[in-house]
Amino acid sequence: MGERPKEPPEEVSRDLERAEEYEATVARSSVLGANRYQISTGVIIAARYADKLRRVALVALGKYVPKDVVIRDVAELNKQLYHEIVEQRKLGKLDLIRVTVTLRYDEDEKRLVFEDVKIDTFVEESKCKEPYEKQIAELKGQLEALAEENSRLKEAINRAKEILGSFS
Repeated sequence: MGERPKEPPEEVSRDLERAEEYEATVARSSVLGANRYQISTGVIIAARYADKLRRVALVALGKYVPKDVVIRDVAELNKQLYHEIVEQRKLGKLDLIRVTVTLRYDEDEKRLVFEDVKIDTFVEESKCKEPYEKQIAELKGQLEALAEENSRLKEAINRAKEILGSFS
């Protein structure tokens, strides 16, 4: 009697189900040419990038690339992304990011070749302003001082005009 085919791990099964949902609701991929694609996670919290990238890749590439190749190669990419996101950039789990990957499928080697990987980080407006608040306050103070000095100079000019006008 033949062996039963192995069931995919629960995580892969769940991702395949979610990938079908994503395919019906949100397209986050583009075909760039023969066997060239661009996929994107969209803006997500950093803690979810790996699942989202795997699901988007399954949706975008599932009809053109064997699913086991997608799962294997995206898992390897996710390890590299973890190193970049967590260890190098020191981003927190709740930080907002978008991962965009340009890739091609090498049919001869049966693997995905990642040509360009971009990680965009999104920072809250308040965090952008914070480092500059002290500098802004100093500049406002300087502006007020200059406005006062300008008023004094205008008064001095007007007095000088009055004095010069009295000589005529």
